Amino acid sequence: MTKWHRIAIYAALALGWAAFAAWQYRSYRHEEFLTHETLHQQSHSVTNALVGGIHSHRRLGRFFEAQLEAMLQELVRSQDVVAVAVKATDDEPIISAGKTDLLASLSTSLPRDSWNENGFQLVERFQVAPATCPLEIPHQQRNGEARHHSCACLQQGDSKGPFSQGGTFTAVLLLDRSRADALCRGAAWSHGLVTAAGALVLLCLALVWRASVHLVEVRARAHVLESEARHLRELSQAAAGLAHETRNPIGLIRGWTQRLAQFAPESPESRDHAQTVMEECDRITARINQFLAFARPYQPSVQPVDVDRLMEELASILQPDLDTKTLSLVRQNSQPGLKVQADRELLRQALFNLVQNAIQFSPEGGTVELAFHSGLNGDARIEVTDRGPGVPPDEVDALFTPYYTTRADGTGLGLAIVHRIAVAHGWHALYRARSEGGAVFSLDGIHA
Repeated sequence: MTKWHRIAIYAALALGWAAFAAWQYRSYRHEEFLTHETLHQQSHSVTNALVGGIHSHRRLGRFFEAQLEAMLQELVRSQDVVAVAVKATDDEPIISAGKTDLLASLSTSLPRDSWNENGFQLVERFQVAPATCPLEIPHQQRNGEARHHSCACLQQGDSKGPFSQGGTFTAVLLLDRSRADALCRGAAWSHGLVTAAGALVLLCLALVWRASVHLVEVRARAHVLESEARHLRELSQAAAGLAHETRNPIGLIRGWTQRLAQFAPESPESRDHAQTVMEECDRITARINQFLAFARPYQPSVQPVDVDRLMEELASILQPDLDTKTLSLVRQNSQPGLKVQADRELLRQALFNLVQNAIQFSPEGGTVELAFHSGLNGDARIEVTDRGPGVPPDEVDALFTPYYTTRADGTGLGLAIVHRIAVAHGWHALYRARSEGGAVFSLDGIHA
């Protein structure tokens, strides 16, 4: 699976969670609206009942005021009503109950619904028509002379009550919002936890998916490595048999050619032919040995290796090759006594191949650098630097593959052997271009 496939899947999971979170937020806002709407409807119901009672019983005058005050006191004893008042046009309370000081701090100039820190306030204007008696009973003396008319219902009450004359009044109701706020907070916590749980579920799914993909990749890689190891074992056995069958005839050919050259007539042409045959035999033998070194399975025997001492040994072995091209081998960051965990012979073979490769590509009179670098995490890196032409950018990917070479007389197995030795140890065989020109090959991830 490519990097872009992983990014697409992660983006899809993130978008899914964002959609789920938006749905939860919308559900929360809907519940909040329903809670507020319930309180709003409750306030209108109470106000409508209050106004309706005033319209129906205003003819009772002062007697009705006493009943109305008792009713308001009963309202404020409930859990939801904080304060209630009926005001005249001059904004003076006619009758009120509850925490009227909270009403005094609120604006009641315009009819409206409003939320504030004290609760939910409803201000409603209403009109009351002057009180008239539906039934007027005339009182006459027996002589038929009408003295006056009087209203029977007004006789029962008081025609001088504040509502009997009619006019414009304002009903103000303040309801407690604490329960509504508690419900909204509960809904917010509930939807927030559900959203967090959804994110956790998606995260777990992503981790499970990633672990599954990684497991599949590991199993596939292990299968490939197992197949490669089996193939290399078979190749090594076949190569050993082929080498055994080939070396003997080649050795015999070389021996007889050398003997013929010694006893043949003194002919320069014959000696040149014999020398050519012997050189070709030596070249074929070297190729066979390199192929065997590449094909055989590596099973490192890890032990502490003195890096500085190993570098001195390599410098001594490769000195003839250095002298041939008038090169100097410079060791950097030398740390006498420092040891790394490696198979000594395999590490020696890998460094030998890298330094020899640097010598072959370095211009005469140049310098080859062999450097050791310690990392903060306990790992180390060994670098071999030359000042040759470097590797063309389009050929970098082909490095460390068998039979890749840019030299006419190269076998293409030197760097491939380095790569196999690095893989066997769990290291990395790397290449980078030198900024001033040349190539830098390294073994990275060596455990110190």
